[in-house]
Amino acid sequence: MAKRRPSATYHQAVVFLATAWTVAFWLFLLDSNLFSHRDRFQESDFIMTFYVAGHLVAHHRPADLYPQPDLQSFADTPFDKAAHALLPHLPKNSTGAYMYTPLVAAFFAPFSYVNPNLALFFWQALSVLALGLCCHMLSRTTGIKTSELFFLSFLFLPIFLTLWAGQLGLVFGLLPLCFGFMLLLRQMPLAAGLAWSLLILKPQFLLVGVFVAIVSALRQRYRALIGLVLGIAALIALTIAMFSLPVTLQWLASHRVSDAYFFAGKQGIPAHLLTGLPANILVLLPIDQRSGLKLPLYAAAAAMWLFGIWFCSRLSKLRLDESQQISSTLVIGLSLASLTSPHLLYYDLCLLLPAGALLIAKKGPFAGQKNFRFIAGAGWLIVSVFLPILLAFTEQKILPLVLEVILLALFITLLLLWSRLQTFTARA
Repeated sequence: MAKRRPSATYHQAVVFLATAWTVAFWLFLLDSNLFSHRDRFQESDFIMTFYVAGHLVAHHRPADLYPQPDLQSFADTPFDKAAHALLPHLPKNSTGAYMYTPLVAAFFAPFSYVNPNLALFFWQALSVLALGLCCHMLSRTTGIKTSELFFLSFLFLPIFLTLWAGQLGLVFGLLPLCFGFMLLLRQMPLAAGLAWSLLILKPQFLLVGVFVAIVSALRQRYRALIGLVLGIAALIALTIAMFSLPVTLQWLASHRVSDAYFFAGKQGIPAHLLTGLPANILVLLPIDQRSGLKLPLYAAAAAMWLFGIWFCSRLSKLRLDESQQISSTLVIGLSLASLTSPHLLYYDLCLLLPAGALLIAKKGPFAGQKNFRFIAGAGWLIVSVFLPILLAFTEQKILPLVLEVILLALFITLLLLWSRLQTFTARA
């Protein structure tokens, strides 16, 4: 009998560890939500944000979702007061805030008819299902078993934090992102653009879909961009039809308050979990200097996206087939989003999951590229190791910037490898 290769044994050990960790994590969620820490979970992102938003819409109070645009804090707004009235165990110093489209609040309206902890558990179960669907779609491209990719994804700790906090990243972020990617690979660009338009429900991920659609348009393939624009227009029209024009304008104007919430120092934020180079740099500066440097930093972030578009146009000159070009563009877009999005928190780095899966693929455009696999593995490990560090040293605001600098170095290394590569070996 032939000896088992060390690499295969190591892979099986990692998959076993991931499976055990996943089962333990599910048991932890079940116990924490429904038994051990019911009252403490009222301060979770889901309960104090999305559960309250759903309650307001269910009780015909959508105008209370958003503050007045001239404010610089969410404290004592109608939403904050509603959160404290609805959640008796919510600490007094916690501020309820809602920054998403009213369509998301409408989605959560049915959740408000059960108690908050049960609603959170239902949402976590739905998020796990969305993650499973994403892994299934990625497995068809990468050649990695769906079950292996699913369990391994739980070792990527932004996934852990997204589920624990009840955030939107899996259902409204990764799912439409992966679905649009699959449709584009299947030569259905208009449908892919329509799928990506759903990312307006999780706008931190929207830039990735826009990026891939623009790069496709520069290759004279316009349908993805057309579908994206039409889809966003339809969702805004639906918002106006369901909630009225004043509430829609209130939502759009609330982004000013959201920006102040992050950077003006009027409201506490989990700065130790803040990611994205512009935000990490701004929070290190004195408050009176932030407004003056915000525009240059945002301009630098926009320049990085423009560079990404230029770089992807160079890739199109190589001998790449359509799937290789799409996959390469998606990986670059995901990397840029993790580095430049202004209102990104650690759990939003779950958007890097498709990039990691593509780079470690057993088949497809990156199969056999050991350097790419190393970069993906290093990024996976570094991002995950940083979570306990960030949670242990919450006062050290420079630590998230260190993480972003490391991710930037990995991204630059990836671009250098691509620039030296004259062609990919197509493997389907």
